[in-house]
Amino acid sequence: MRALRRLAELDRSERALLARAVLWVLGARLGLTLVPYPRLQRLLDGASLRPRRPAPVAAERVRWAVTAAARRVPGTRCLAWALAFRGLLGQAGIPSDLRIGVAKADDGGLKAHAWVDCEGRSFSWGDDVSGYAVLRSQIAGEP
Repeated sequence: MRALRRLAELDRSERALLARAVLWVLGARLGLTLVPYPRLQRLLDGASLRPRRPAPVAAERVRWAVTAAARRVPGTRCLAWALAFRGLLGQAGIPSDLRIGVAKADDGGLKAHAWVDCEGRSFSWGDDVSGYAVLRSQIAGEP
């Protein structure tokens, strides 16, 4: 009930941003399950480059919307979050760079993480990215 009350308190542009974030998170989450990653990346890049005329939005608000949506989609992890975040940024005309990296885990193994760099800072859902070595970096629209 509290979530519905908070949703009702949002203004129209915030509700629209949140609705788009839900669609992006669902698309990224399902796509990671059903489609090979390179093909999914091309599909999402194409969708983010389609002309949209949303109200101007800051990267921090996009982060809020994607995080709120991702918390409510079961099984969402950092890669789906990063793909959705980057897609919404692309629709808003904000350039970004998706990064995938690895770091040494406490148990001696490896752990992986995905995040997005934009506007001179790293946006992550979860881990601090400073300890990760970047394996893959992809700017929107690049193969």
